[in-house]
Amino acid sequence: MSEKKPKDEVLHHDFDGIQEYDNDLPGWWKKLFYLTIIFAVIYVLHYMVLGTGDSQRVEYMKEIDPNYTEPMVELSGGGVFNRYTSPYLADQDNLTPRVRAELQRIVDAPFEEQMYRAMSKATPEQLNKLKAVFPDLYTQFESGAYAAPSAPAAASTAIASTLTEPLTDAGALAAGKKLFETQCFTCHGKAGEGGIGPNLTDDYWIHGGKMQEVLHTIYKGVPAKGMISWEKTLTPEQMDNVASYVLVKLHGTNPPNGKAPEGKKAE
Repeated sequence: MSEKKPKDEVLHHDFDGIQEYDNDLPGWWKKLFYLTIIFAVIYVLHYMVLGTGDSQRVEYMKEIDPNYTEPMVELSGGGVFNRYTSPYLADQDNLTPRVRAELQRIVDAPFEEQMYRAMSKATPEQLNKLKAVFPDLYTQFESGAYAAPSAPAAASTAIASTLTEPLTDAGALAAGKKLFETQCFTCHGKAGEGGIGPNLTDDYWIHGGKMQEVLHTIYKGVPAKGMISWEKTLTPEQMDNVASYVLVKLHGTNPPNGKAPEGKKAE
């Protein structure tokens, strides 16, 4: 019967008078290490091979568009993987007709439109330089007169809503609240108190506080102020819901830390 290995066996070498023990790793450490290996295998199978789980990017895309589906691609190795290819970095064969048409439209856009787009993404320092070189264009941009041209009708499913009064249906308002808390709160605050964007709970409105005016602001955005157009991201029903939520549930609530009024008081 072999002798049991000493727990703290000193190795037969030293360096500068320093000796080294030949200690075994603790059992709990080894078990934890084996568990991480098992977890890694399950993770790869779940998210990258079988495609039964959504990555963070896919979860984000589904928040924007509940009907979004990730394309699946068979690789030569035989496994099935979720493949993501940025439409702006992909070759032309990978672009969808809508993205290809939009990119071509941007390339062919008039000089004024190109400048307005540049101003909407410029830093304050860059804006000052553009203002000095293109004062007339900057004046139009600052006044909010410019609105990004909408895509051709065939390329967009969003159409102007005919609603003149906000919806009061509980389901629509709940859906509007969910959209607001995932898409709008970063600029307007969780309770609509305002932040980067204006306060949505008081009686003052920059672009009008009637249902059609609020919908138009959501549809077309306010590029001069950094608000994007949502007509290509949200469906007409989703925009009806979120506009109704703002007018029915947020307006008049007077949350704490509300931003100072902006615009004109609604009649």
